[in-house]
Amino acid sequence: MAGWTAPPVWASAVLTSAQMNTYVTDNENFLKTNIALEAATELTIAAGVITKTKGYHDVDTQADAATDDLDTINGGAEGDVIFLRAENAARTVICKHGTGNLDLRGNDIYLTDTDQILVLMHDGTNWVPVAPPNLVQEFMVNAFQYPNTGADWVPSASGASLPATRAGVTCWLPLNFLKIGDQILSYKLVGDATETNAITLDCKLVSVNLADPLTTTDVAGGAIAQVDADGNFDVLATLTAAEVIATDKQYYLEILGTTGVADAILVMGAEVKVIRL
Repeated sequence: MAGWTAPPVWASAVLTSAQMNTYVTDNENFLKTNIALEAATELTIAAGVITKTKGYHDVDTQADAATDDLDTINGGAEGDVIFLRAENAARTVICKHGTGNLDLRGNDIYLTDTDQILVLMHDGTNWVPVAPPNLVQEFMVNAFQYPNTGADWVPSASGASLPATRAGVTCWLPLNFLKIGDQILSYKLVGDATETNAITLDCKLVSVNLADPLTTTDVAGGAIAQVDADGNFDVLATLTAAEVIATDKQYYLEILGTTGVADAILVMGAEVKVIRL
């Protein structure tokens, strides 16, 4: 590699302080020159694109939007390295896999805070991650809990079923895959409704908090748009802000349904999108 100083070969395995200083200093200068970790320069996304001018950049959303997609980084050549972080903790930069020239191992990468830094290297065609931080993963959950088993919501092989003529009855869907440090971004409730009279289906994300007695909190942005029509549904709830999983908390989806004569609701489960560091 041009500019790199190979470790010298000495008769003795023990390096003198002068020899070690020369080796370390030469290669430290190489890293500083080629990776350029001086103060970051801010770049603003424009229609999904930024242009690299140095090795370290803060990235901001277009027009200070709450979120913005980054799919292309111009100005790179094979072997270039770039360090990216979000400019503002209140705005999320979503690095999109496969849309432009970002090859992120099959996953989008979210930069949600200024202490999350993504390192990418140019392979001659695309930018690829040196390490895969902040990977967004989607988890499937369908282990329902029933407060009045068999009378209201009924267990079935396909999910939780609500028969006809039930008014405002609840079941729960615990999110028992979470680990400390995860960040919940959104979820989709999936199923099918049969309506001949009038149905309603609601769902919200709830945290259980350690206290004496225990308390519960509805997570901001964690409620779906009500389902009230015949047909299958795949309804999304996107949280107002990423919910960071901390000790002394548990989470579940609270599902509330009402059916009329000859109506039925079947909830297969939920697909929960999580940042896992």
